[in-house]
Amino acid sequence: MARLSATVVGVGFVATLTVAIASVAAPHQSEQVVFGSTSVHLDALALILSMLVLGLSALIQVFAIRYLRGDLRQVWFVVAANLLTGFTVLMVCAGSVALFTVAWIGAGAALVLLLATYRPLAQARDGIRRTGSRFMIADTVFLIPVAILLVTARGDIPLDQLGDVSKSLPLPLQLTFAALLVISALARSSQIPFQGWLPFTLAAPTPVSALMHAGVVNAGAILLIRFAPAIAPHQAVMIGVFVAGAVTLVYASAARLVRPDVKGRLVFSTMAQMGFMIMACGLGVFAAAIFHLVAHSLFKSTLFLGAGMGVRQHAVDRDLPPRKNYSPFTLAAAVTLSVLVPLASLSAAEWVFSPAVSTASTALLVFVAVTASVALGTALSTNFSTRTFLTGTASIVVLAFGYVALLQLFTAALEPATTINAGPAWLLALPAVGLIAVQLLSRNPRQFAHLRDLVYTRTVTTTLPRPPAIPRPSVTTGVLS
Repeated sequence: MARLSATVVGVGFVATLTVAIASVAAPHQSEQVVFGSTSVHLDALALILSMLVLGLSALIQVFAIRYLRGDLRQVWFVVAANLLTGFTVLMVCAGSVALFTVAWIGAGAALVLLLATYRPLAQARDGIRRTGSRFMIADTVFLIPVAILLVTARGDIPLDQLGDVSKSLPLPLQLTFAALLVISALARSSQIPFQGWLPFTLAAPTPVSALMHAGVVNAGAILLIRFAPAIAPHQAVMIGVFVAGAVTLVYASAARLVRPDVKGRLVFSTMAQMGFMIMACGLGVFAAAIFHLVAHSLFKSTLFLGAGMGVRQHAVDRDLPPRKNYSPFTLAAAVTLSVLVPLASLSAAEWVFSPAVSTASTALLVFVAVTASVALGTALSTNFSTRTFLTGTASIVVLAFGYVALLQLFTAALEPATTINAGPAWLLALPAVGLIAVQLLSRNPRQFAHLRDLVYTRTVTTTLPRPPAIPRPSVTTGVLS
């Protein structure tokens, strides 16, 4: 059954790939299949995300054939994984509000079922309870604006007509409508203040974690993009989207540093990456968000499937001798190179490709350059050598040129045709300062010892599950009852 399921999903991936290749030959034609008042719309976004979901699901299910061999819960995993895959593909291909709503709720329910693969475990039941309660709240919030839309239009609404229907509502109702949609997206992507469910899903087996982090947590960005005509025109709502993503990015980056377990670090890494993706949506750079979504799904699924090797590598690194203490001149050279190389690489990439990008996209590239600078600076300050410098520089050059080229391609194909009143680009300075502060605290400076200890203890207490309360025995006449 597991082999047949993986084969069917693989055939679906090949079929979607065939349709995508055919659509490239006729770029101005988009397939739309209508069932009554609902429709399935195969635009560029639907094809890209369908290939991503089906391809990763097929690979993860092939991995799970051996990983769960002999496990009594293997059939449960196969059924739940395919339900999740099917509803996710339906969600990205939905062409109407009603069909998207059905797929959205179905994907959430399928995820809860998938988390119940090892439900006899107490930690797994805790994760199911937390995830189910937050999804129920988010879906209830999501159903309110959907009901308003359907009642206003007296029937189902194609997503490409969503903007016209939304503009016909009073302005306070439009803002409330957009805010409720944003709350649903933040809850599904485990963003603050709804981050409490994802870290408690670690009891799920590795294929479940890989499938969940590869696609399900991206649903928030999909909702923001599909419903952009109702959200993007309101700058206050877009700024709220950006702030939620930025706060989650900084918090999850700090939490990842204090987690002692490999899967725990990967979970908070996912939250931080989703925060970056939500930030991009708040800036109105939806194509960059989709590009980040695809890249994150590919490398995060790989990391989860290789979590066992990560544990082994951590054991090896722990036994290595302590790192060298370099002179101030060497450290200054490392900082200088880590700043100049990413900026020069991105500048050269923009000069070669000359992308027609907005101010927000340019600011996002600067944010990427800062991130690359921190990564290269950490590598050089740990092991300052010619090999480290050449390897790091080559990697950053390849990534910079690939990022700019693919971002230009995604912008041309995926940018929604709607009015976008995004948050100002200078807001990116706020998470950049937060991430730099986290990096400085993690480098163990003596002048920040008290603040570092305070942040460390607070972060640990908010990221680890609390132990269950142990009832105190009652004493009656000297006898324990």
